[in-house]
Amino acid sequence: MPRDNEDHPILTPKEDAAQRGDDPPGSFGSNKPADGGLEPNWQPNDDTKKDAEEFIRTYGKERRPHREDVYPYLLIRAYSPGDRGARPTWPPIPCWESPDLLLIDASYTGPFDPAQLVGNPTSGRRYRVFVRVWNLGLLPAIGVHVRAWYVNPGFFGGDPSNPAYQPHLIGGAMVNLDDRTRPGAMQVVELDRTWDIPVDLTGHECLMATASCPLDQWGGALDSNHDRHVGQRNLTILAGADEAKSLLFTLGEMVTKTGTLELVHGGAAVVPVLRALLGKARSEFGPVQRLRAPVAKALKHGVAMGDAGTHLLTMFQTDRGWLVADSERVWAAALERGLVKPQRPAARGQKPRDAALGAARNAPGIERGVAAGHPFARPLATRRLLEEMGPDVFEKVGVLIDRGQSALVEGIARLWDVGDLTAHDLAAALAEGGPFAHLLRFSHVDPETKEAGGYSVTIIG
Repeated sequence: MPRDNEDHPILTPKEDAAQRGDDPPGSFGSNKPADGGLEPNWQPNDDTKKDAEEFIRTYGKERRPHREDVYPYLLIRAYSPGDRGARPTWPPIPCWESPDLLLIDASYTGPFDPAQLVGNPTSGRRYRVFVRVWNLGLLPAIGVHVRAWYVNPGFFGGDPSNPAYQPHLIGGAMVNLDDRTRPGAMQVVELDRTWDIPVDLTGHECLMATASCPLDQWGGALDSNHDRHVGQRNLTILAGADEAKSLLFTLGEMVTKTGTLELVHGGAAVVPVLRALLGKARSEFGPVQRLRAPVAKALKHGVAMGDAGTHLLTMFQTDRGWLVADSERVWAAALERGLVKPQRPAARGQKPRDAALGAARNAPGIERGVAAGHPFARPLATRRLLEEMGPDVFEKVGVLIDRGQSALVEGIARLWDVGDLTAHDLAAALAEGGPFAHLLRFSHVDPETKEAGGYSVTIIG
């Protein structure tokens, strides 16, 4: 057998150096670096510089494309009309009045029908749950996972660590959505399970829904105010002889010791809310088309804030007990002390409350209103005014109640002189004339826990 070196030629030192890479200079293995010099007659190319500058001028003006023009853009609306996904909405627009969480009694087994919508679920019954989901992006949304939960009635603001608001899963479904240029960009999705309301619940529970897909994922928190993937329906519709006492008692019980509850009349916003949840045909509350909201001047109580509604009440705990303050009296007391100023003086024979209608200038220590420029339009503004005026005015502007659980019920009954807290009696106490539909928005803010949320009650009577 031949030796290994007999299969290879014996090289001269020059041939060996050439194969090892010492020649030409600068090649791999060489110890002789290239000189890097330019050709003797080299000149810079001005055309390359001009081309680069033109490229920068042309494409440097281009903006970064909107996300919905590149990826799916899922949305469950927080309010209607006009919601296109901008978050947060509250303040001034409530984030808990989603028109996209819909219920139909399970006794109806046909396809989705707006005429079958249920606005006021009751305990002990079974309901089919539908979620209206939107894709506002130019790319189809594939594998959209839709889910829904119910939460105890109150002011859930997205914090699952609060033991009073533990979400309970109802069910889910999968769906594909077309891009926004096609009709299939919006679908009403039915969950795979019904919502069977136990008899020990109230039927006033909050509903939450989420939508998520691989290219546009939900963040994981049930926070409708900061995530367009989340929809929230904290709303109850009461009419005629329906009693509101138990619901008001529950809401008053959920006010924390460091929190503040404010009640605002939503005005004309009640019409789109009811049409979204009840359809446009005849509902369990009569023809939806005939439902109308009272104008601000028809209301018997409160301080008008323009588009932000009419501020009615403020409730929080003081050293003397729970204070339920009438907004009209608070405004009058602030006017008397010069803390706020009306836009125009009162005319002869005009009520003090009517003189306060419209926008007002800011006072020291009061933040400017969000929507209408009115001091009361920003959450906690009324409480700050009351604390600035001091405890001496508490009994002049409202009522002090020892029992926190029933403070809201007793406060409304005494301030508005309502004997029986039915929907009919509340509607009569709120406005003259009618019948009207009233949207009462209860918002709760607790700076200590950094929680904020709300619950809406619609009164038809």
